[in-house]
Amino acid sequence: MEGSICIRVKARTSPGSDPQEARPPPVVKKRGLPRDERPRLRTLVRVGTLNIGTLTGKTREIADFMKRRTIRILCLQETRWKGCKAIEIGDGIKLFNHGVETKKNGVAIAVDTSLKDHISSVIRVSNRITSLRIATAKGFWTVVSVYAPQSGCTEMEKATFYEELDDVIRSVPKSDYLTIGGDFNGHVGQDRRGFERMHGGRGFGSRNQDGERIMEVAEAHDLTIKSTFFTKRESQKVTYSSGGRKSETDHVLVWRTALKTVENVKSIPGEEIAGQHRPVIADVWMLFRNKLNAK
Repeated sequence: MEGSICIRVKARTSPGSDPQEARPPPVVKKRGLPRDERPRLRTLVRVGTLNIGTLTGKTREIADFMKRRTIRILCLQETRWKGCKAIEIGDGIKLFNHGVETKKNGVAIAVDTSLKDHISSVIRVSNRITSLRIATAKGFWTVVSVYAPQSGCTEMEKATFYEELDDVIRSVPKSDYLTIGGDFNGHVGQDRRGFERMHGGRGFGSRNQDGERIMEVAEAHDLTIKSTFFTKRESQKVTYSSGGRKSETDHVLVWRTALKTVENVKSIPGEEIAGQHRPVIADVWMLFRNKLNAK
């Protein structure tokens, strides 16, 4: 992709109305096959999310980590880089970052070489939300990286973040496949009462007020907190561990209608790339016109 869009999303308009956005790549009809029987290759794509703490001095580690764990898309939070950047970080991986001059917060999405040519647009919303759109055989896949305000932040900061996130989700066409990955700084817990459609009952710990906000967003947009639908060991649920304190604050959200397309969600203990934070991975079934290059 030659460029990206560096804007702040305010209006609730569909990305499909953006004149700069590319349409899905044209497909040449194969001789002897009706149009609706063109080959579509079902591919298991690994997506990850990680609070990296800072990108400075870690880009090579990120590239190595993605290659070793066969991650094709990685949502990153707390990058602490300023400005809009789209850079190669190694092994053909391209990183799209958005931050502010103060280097506070910052979010990014890293994409491996097999998907770079499928990127249709990048929309950088704020230093807490960024997204990109990928062309697939069935339309588009929107991936959003988010970094929610911590518990000590002001109520205004939290309200602003969730208003922006609400606008972003509303702007995604329902025909798009949607994946939201990030550090939500909230505990959704094990208890699913009141949110049975969004919560699978297999979370970690107890829900707090910020976790309640996450559930309300999921309910408003018919999304699921996908990790709560899988039975895992505690070590594969915990996403943050420090001084004996353990929590699950990093989550992957998808449309409720796409629940069965996600095969697995878990955190990965033992990775030293981000210290106290643990990466979370999700394996997602997607359709592409052509076979993705091997990593």
